[in-house]
Amino acid sequence: MRTLGVSMIVKNESQIIETCLNSIKDSDEIVIVDTGSKDNTIELCKKYTDKVYSDKWRDDFSYSRNISLSHCTTDYILIIDADETLEVPISQIKKMINEPFFNAYSGMLFVIETKPETFESPRLLKNCPEIKYINAIHNLPAWNGSASELYSKLYRTSFKIKSGYSPAHNLDPDRTLRILKKDLFWHPKNIRNRYYLGKEYLNKKKIRKAARQFEIYRKAAFFDVGKWSNELADTLYLLALCYADKETYKNRWYDAVRAATDSFMVLPTSSDTANLLKSLFGEMPGSTKEEVRRCQLTYKFWEIIE
Repeated sequence: MRTLGVSMIVKNESQIIETCLNSIKDSDEIVIVDTGSKDNTIELCKKYTDKVYSDKWRDDFSYSRNISLSHCTTDYILIIDADETLEVPISQIKKMINEPFFNAYSGMLFVIETKPETFESPRLLKNCPEIKYINAIHNLPAWNGSASELYSKLYRTSFKIKSGYSPAHNLDPDRTLRILKKDLFWHPKNIRNRYYLGKEYLNKKKIRKAARQFEIYRKAAFFDVGKWSNELADTLYLLALCYADKETYKNRWYDAVRAATDSFMVLPTSSDTANLLKSLFGEMPGSTKEEVRRCQLTYKFWEIIE
């Protein structure tokens, strides 16, 4: 009988952590690494498990994830955060990992449900030395350093984890921005961090800085569109939003249309991009011959998607 454990990293999560722990309490093992809580998080965790460890926070999520994995002893490990809740009984997951067909897989993809979106994420991993986390921020599990190779070994399920928001984020609101900038200093070719850094700047209303990161990502990612197509489409959509911001840019309408059009070409199913294009066309500046000429291709494109 294959065993199922849980791996967590936590810090100052006393307000919400018991909801998460109650959802996974039937697992064979719960391993928790606390990275410096100042509240009673550790005491609450010890109500559910005696495998609670303390480790210094190093601005590196993968480091802490791997520390937690190193303490796990079960055959398979479920990864969950304090602000998340497992929406499927542990018994159902255990039943699946003990099915004969699961011998061919090294883990599972779960459905992660947040308020703005729903997406898939690798949350069940085989306990083996080949699987470790990579990236200081927006960390990913990888097979000998390759996230794509691990993904090819994962079984897709409809098992759901519901994600919320941790009040602990308010204690260090610039954490993600700080880690991204530090990681890009040491790894400037990590193009995906440009996308995430752009989103952080955009959330903080630093429109020009966000647009700069999205432009860098666009130039690099277009050489490998297939690899991160959804991410590229979102980058272009967000870039279009930046250029459409009238308080920041006065004469970037054409650049906004170009970015939105490119986004739609990468991901034609995006209703957000289609709506943005429609809005932009309703605000087309001027009517000179030159402006009309520059918009001809855009008009033809809009006729296609209409």
